[in-house]
Amino acid sequence: MSEPAATLEWLLRPSSTANGIDRRALAGLLVELARNVGPPHAAAPSGIVPIDPRLEQLRGLLLGREIEVLSRLSEVVEDPEQLAAAVARVLPTAIAQASTDARLGQVLAPALEKATQTSIRSDPRTLINILYPLIVPAIRKSIGEMIDETFQSLNETLKHSLSWRGLRWRWEAWRTGTPFTAVVLRHTLVYRIEHVFLIHRHTGLLIAHAAAKDAASQDPQLVSSMLVAIQDFVQDSFSGAERQGLDSLRLGELRLWSEPGPFATLVAVIRGNPPEGLHDGLRAVLARIHEERPQALEDFSGDSSGFADVEAQLTECAALRQAAQESSRKSSPWRVILVAGLLLLLAAAWGLQRWRSDRLWDDYVERLQLQPGIIITQAGRRGGKFAIAGLRDPLAADPQQLLRDSKLDPARIVAHWAPYQALDPELVLRRLRLSLDPPPSVTLAVVGNHIAASGSAPSLWLARARAVSRTLPAGTSGFDFSGVRDVGDGAIGKLRAAIESQQIRFNNGEPLPPPEENAVLDRLATQLEELATLSAAVHETTRVTVIGHSDATGGGTFNLSLSLARAEAVRALLKKRGIDPDLLAVRGAGPLEPLEAEVSDAARSINRRVSFTIEFEDQQ
Repeated sequence: MSEPAATLEWLLRPSSTANGIDRRALAGLLVELARNVGPPHAAAPSGIVPIDPRLEQLRGLLLGREIEVLSRLSEVVEDPEQLAAAVARVLPTAIAQASTDARLGQVLAPALEKATQTSIRSDPRTLINILYPLIVPAIRKSIGEMIDETFQSLNETLKHSLSWRGLRWRWEAWRTGTPFTAVVLRHTLVYRIEHVFLIHRHTGLLIAHAAAKDAASQDPQLVSSMLVAIQDFVQDSFSGAERQGLDSLRLGELRLWSEPGPFATLVAVIRGNPPEGLHDGLRAVLARIHEERPQALEDFSGDSSGFADVEAQLTECAALRQAAQESSRKSSPWRVILVAGLLLLLAAAWGLQRWRSDRLWDDYVERLQLQPGIIITQAGRRGGKFAIAGLRDPLAADPQQLLRDSKLDPARIVAHWAPYQALDPELVLRRLRLSLDPPPSVTLAVVGNHIAASGSAPSLWLARARAVSRTLPAGTSGFDFSGVRDVGDGAIGKLRAAIESQQIRFNNGEPLPPPEENAVLDRLATQLEELATLSAAVHETTRVTVIGHSDATGGGTFNLSLSLARAEAVRALLKKRGIDPDLLAVRGAGPLEPLEAEVSDAARSINRRVSFTIEFEDQQ
């Protein structure tokens, strides 16, 4: 590149066109002029061509201001503190100009959300301090409305609870399953919304208005202005009301309810006595309007022509009302008398039923008290039922059977009986009959204050009766059996003596009786069968022992075995003749129980025999 061209490029590096001067053309002319005025400079040995001082001076004259500005700008950009201060001076203006661009919100939203989360996480009190002025009034207002609604419901309920209308409404509540308070409010709270205003909060201008069909109306703009003026007057006149508004106002039958929103306030003019729950309906309408038209409400400047949809919603709100339910006709006196008579009849029927159940209960308790072996310790009503408790002997009458005979409902009776042994003579008599089981010839009865037995009985039964009388508990009525005649063993005794006198003879060394003893065995079997029958009649068990004997001839062991074999043989022969083998027991005596001294063959023949012994036991 030639020297003039390099010089020109150096000169023009920071150059720019300003103030209408073509500095490039001017520089070319000045360079040409400088060439003609001064000689060219030779290149240095290093190959670098020196710059002409005059050109440097010319450069300063032409670009001095730009060079100074660039130097200051470079100093600001390279220093973070100066750059931050410079950006801070223009940032509010830049954000204000870019606020109309939707992209700004999209860009800043993530950063702002993250910063907010970090701030709240590090110090939650910051969020509390921010929300406190908003949440506390809202909570206070919600609690106040709930208390008002509760008192309104309570007042109306108390006012009509004991009236004739209140009785009718209670019947309606029971029939429809609706709470009584809701029925009272439905009949007593008669209201209608006559006007609804939607007023811009920041300007006080009327956005939309709706009125009931037959409502007396004034200029909506004028009414809106008056409402705003009243709000401002209250806020300016009373301390602590700067951030609050007038939410309720009453004038005679008219009520004014105000519900504030972010950009608009909904004001309803209500005639009558509205329920407190209507606040929720008004707030729902206001929230729906703000949700559908937030930007239009915020930018509202007085032109309400584009709010036809909002006006339609206000018209629906103005149609809310609760008309008084017309009574078909005034109740005639005879109807009142009829209903009163019916109530009295029901009360009388209930009283009669209660009196009847009490009488049945008293009769049942009295019958129980008369029963021997039953002691009542507690009787009365408890928890809507009859309760009874006491002591009962197991042999006494069954209370459940008496209950079934009394016509009382067993489901309404709660009974608890503890067992005990009564000393009543009737129960003692029943207990003796069960334990003694007297024969038909004995009669037991209560005579005076003791129990007497009469008739005739075997000695064994009398012995058992004496034993039982000694085991009776102290305080029991005396047991007198002196009237029972002891007949001894009677027929049983005779049979016993006859059987025990029988002897079965045996030949020498034979275990079986000879044929001539069959007649004795037949007679013995008949006697044993009759004895078992008679002893069973007096509840005794007969035990017959068959004892085998032998003479002294032969060894002792042989004789003992022979005697036992003879007893077993007789037992088998009696079983063959129909005698229960369990009735018979066998025993071998050998030569140890002789009838005669064995001094002759005749004596030894007498000792070769089988004898019988009989014992009686009481049946358990």
